[in-house]
Amino acid sequence: MKARKLIPLLLSIIMILSSTSVGFAAESSGIATNQAGISTQGQAIDIDNETGYTIEELKGMEQFDTAFLINQSRASEYYQKLVQSFNATGILKATNFPEYYGGAYINDEGKLVINVTSNTASISQNLKKRIGTDEFLLKPCKHSYSKLTSIMDTLNTYKLKEADSPISANFNSYALLDDQNSVVVYLDEYSQEQIDMFKKQVLDSSAIEFRKSAGEIQDEINVNPGSSITSGSSGGSMGYRAKLGGVAGIVTAGHLASLNDDIEKSGTVFATVTAYQESGTVDASFAEITDSSYTPTNTLDGTSNTLSTTISEPGVGTVINKIGASTGQTSGKVLSINASLTVGGVTFTNLTSADYTSAPGDSGGIVYSYISSTNTRLTLGIHKAASGTTRYYVKANEINSALGTSRY
Repeated sequence: MKARKLIPLLLSIIMILSSTSVGFAAESSGIATNQAGISTQGQAIDIDNETGYTIEELKGMEQFDTAFLINQSRASEYYQKLVQSFNATGILKATNFPEYYGGAYINDEGKLVINVTSNTASISQNLKKRIGTDEFLLKPCKHSYSKLTSIMDTLNTYKLKEADSPISANFNSYALLDDQNSVVVYLDEYSQEQIDMFKKQVLDSSAIEFRKSAGEIQDEINVNPGSSITSGSSGGSMGYRAKLGGVAGIVTAGHLASLNDDIEKSGTVFATVTAYQESGTVDASFAEITDSSYTPTNTLDGTSNTLSTTISEPGVGTVINKIGASTGQTSGKVLSINASLTVGGVTFTNLTSADYTSAPGDSGGIVYSYISSTNTRLTLGIHKAASGTTRYYVKANEINSALGTSRY
């Protein structure tokens, strides 16, 4: 992998002002490369000078301008420091968060916004100490993150215990939205009567907002991370390479291949599932390599980029990337880091939702994020399902915890 090229601050500012679109800049005979890293002779250069993304990745990121990508990369690092200071990088618990904290997200300018129930000088100083910078915005909010997380726990418990009730059948997706400081419940049958029944039998809270669901939730079933694989008559995507008990293999979606199922590529069986879970926080399988001619790599499919073995859990508003067999590399923003949905009668919890695009065949595909300051592509998890324009992925930390796997 090539190291990211360093550009003086002044040059970066000039180039940002000269163009607001990623991947386009006017020709200039006096500069060797334009904003997208394309030479004046039309020859592609691997790394974009300003954002640090490769040209391959930028092709799927036209919706984001350069200034936003630069800002949100820095804000994402601040967010990670903030969450780590709460000791909440694993499974989210209501007790992890101070009462003044109401969640955090990256806004449309790429800046870190922190919701606070009380905006005082001492709280601002406390947050500055946690993050190591004052490059964040404070936004007043009504509800603490502890309260919102507790609401999600209550809804998850109801779904698991009352799976066959009519009310449970009417809400199959719900999520904690940091940027809105609320929990949104999506109702298939949206009416005041259904809302009143929910409040009476499940939970009545001012922090819950009700919306009409986008329709049916579908798992997207149709070697490198994101490459095409099959199991039986189903097609999907590879997530990332991993080891279980020292044995090398790959991670993919559990709804693609269950225990003892074979995994194929181009008609050849190369792996067999030895660990599997399709419930709770995980929809994943680990398949150990059975054909020594197949070696799993950390090279992202269709690119020359290396996927880091470091696992991350980015915050709301962070730009993330997905690679799958059907739609290749696509990008979008994180919508929720604590989302639940019911598919085929099974409720899955603590998923991350985002707005990247996908299609059947992308299930199991790798989801990753990019940190420009270190030129690192972090492992986030594997793609699971779609509902309307919202996509869901399973967190790599949850997979490793449930299956006993580890990245390498």
